Amino acid sequence: MRKNDARVRYTQRVLKESFLSLLREKPVNKITVKEVCELAELNRATFYAHYSDCFALMESIEQELLDAFGQSLRLIDGFDVSALIAALYTMVEQHGDACRVLIFGGASPSVLGRMIDLARPSSIAAWKHQLHHASDAELEMLYTHLSNGLMNVVVGGYDKYSREEVISFVNRIVKSSLSLFR
Repeated sequence: MRKNDARVRYTQRVLKESFLSLLREKPVNKITVKEVCELAELNRATFYAHYSDCFALMESIEQELLDAFGQSLRLIDGFDVSALIAALYTMVEQHGDACRVLIFGGASPSVLGRMIDLARPSSIAAWKHQLHHASDAELEMLYTHLSNGLMNVVVGGYDKYSREEVISFVNRIVKSSLSLFR
């Protein structure tokens, strides 16, 4: 059984790597199963044993990123922006190829929105305990503002700025924003 699990993981990894390679060149709706299989040196039956089509393969890759991000969120306090940024950088390091194609390359803009939505409940809950003067609507607007800005700083600045520069900058912005409600 273990050997089989290793084969499955290998096959899925090769299919994902081949798909991401093609996704660098063209959009998902222009990629065929045949192209993925040729690049992966696997037959179509093998592909269909794992995925129904290229969109399902892309969804699988996106879900891996979201799962990794979700795992990172469980390990941090929603009020600790430094830890959140460190978690984002760790996720990018662990899933570099997928992040570079889907997020940084813009092949799947919905992934960022889904990450922002994933962090929303825990962040707002943590803020409610700290920011007693803020209304629910204000916390929602603050989260939208900070989360979108944070994601754009990380995505736009990943290759420009060091992790430490981003953490320092975002901490200053967050402290300034949160001070409005204390």
